[in-house]
Amino acid sequence: MSSSKRVLAALLTAAVLLPAAACGDAQSDSPSVTAAPSASDGGAPAAEEETTTVLMPDIPEGSNFGGYDFTFLNGNTAEWMTTYVVTAEEQNGEVVNDAIYDRNLAVAEKYGVTISEVSTTSVASTAQKSVTAGDDEYDVVLLTMSDALACTQKGIAVEYGQIPYIDIDKPWWVHGAMRDMSIGGRNYYGMSLFDTTHYDGVRAFYFNKTMRENYALDDPYQLIKDMKWTIDVFKTMGTSVYSDLDGDGSFSADDQYGYTSWSDVGVQALIYGVGALASVSKDENDMPVFTLNNPDEIERLTALASLLAEPGFKHPKGESANNGGVEFFKAGKTLFYSETMGNAQKLRTMDIDFGIVPGPMYNEQQGEYHNLGGNPYFMLIPLTAGDLSRTGIILEALAWESQDTIVPAFYDKMLNGKVARDEESGASLDIVFNTLSYYIPIAVSVTAVNLCTDVWKNKTDFASFFAKNEAKIQKEIDKAVAAFEAGT
Repeated sequence: MSSSKRVLAALLTAAVLLPAAACGDAQSDSPSVTAAPSASDGGAPAAEEETTTVLMPDIPEGSNFGGYDFTFLNGNTAEWMTTYVVTAEEQNGEVVNDAIYDRNLAVAEKYGVTISEVSTTSVASTAQKSVTAGDDEYDVVLLTMSDALACTQKGIAVEYGQIPYIDIDKPWWVHGAMRDMSIGGRNYYGMSLFDTTHYDGVRAFYFNKTMRENYALDDPYQLIKDMKWTIDVFKTMGTSVYSDLDGDGSFSADDQYGYTSWSDVGVQALIYGVGALASVSKDENDMPVFTLNNPDEIERLTALASLLAEPGFKHPKGESANNGGVEFFKAGKTLFYSETMGNAQKLRTMDIDFGIVPGPMYNEQQGEYHNLGGNPYFMLIPLTAGDLSRTGIILEALAWESQDTIVPAFYDKMLNGKVARDEESGASLDIVFNTLSYYIPIAVSVTAVNLCTDVWKNKTDFASFFAKNEAKIQKEIDKAVAAFEAGT
């Protein structure tokens, strides 16, 4: 691999190495303001740090498994993603397909295996039935973090520390995801650069460049560079473009607005952007704790609810059924739009020029940007997987090979080449992917769903919300901790 591609791979893994909001010091008054990234803690390496030394996985030479069929049980059927498969039958000229094909072929030939997958819409129950029956038909299970936690709580997963040859400290593992998903230093599901869904699941903000210019608004790219991209600026720009297009004197669906999205994606992205949480936190011992009711958290959530209540700012018809109102944005009827990177593929045919920006900060004192990695698919190793040494070798090899295949295919060609339309958007993508965190999948129905719905609906009595739900959240914390401590 060339040194430039190694730097790119490091950047993509660095995207999740930051001390994330979800893992901030639970005792801090400010729940999520963290140190700026650097090469030592996982930030993008500086140019002078490039090296031609190739870091290799610690796999025994001559490892060969005699044609073994290494099988993934794949629960990803999300057609909105760029791809939801992990195998490719042949090269067809499509960049991601060919990257998957090349990656799998290299591992298959070197280690004497075939790479196959079985797709299912009921991955958690299928995995549990397989383990209960004592079957060893699946080497790896691919599932969302909520399903992965549920499977862990049912005692069917192997802890990553028990799998030989896997080194989650290596740059081909998605460190932020490993960090955010651990409890007490244990991981029962993980993510490496093998995965493609952690690109598609990332939240980002898009803006209409033509509208920005027509209204003579400040350049978001310059605001980002000057560390002045805040929710107050976001609100000012958004409300300034409102127009009663249908002339009915009311805020109707046919008017022009500042922003469109839908609650789960839009609010989650905003919450993490301002350094708040839609998740439990973790303490200095890597144990989940309930800290959502602290004053700084409530202050930030209240500010976001007020932002979304601002007249003329939020389109009234952005919802999950229409991808947060993507057609309004494509038609030039909103200035801003937030969605996952995977759904941003829908913008490729957009005639109007658009740009990409990270989530706005709470204020300038925040000092850095935060962005949400979303809900990608994680790798869980079932208890019945036959040979853990073989599993570790193949997963480590697939992750390592992905640096020179999956990373450039997704980041350089799919995102920078097909989604981003200018150099400034490419720089924004670097910021987004270098500041990712993941919400911990504990009490998700309360934190990542109900809380976000309340913010979207402009409710501000968060103290009562947390008081009402604290016992439920703590019960889920206790359940998760017990499962991680009792597991293999």
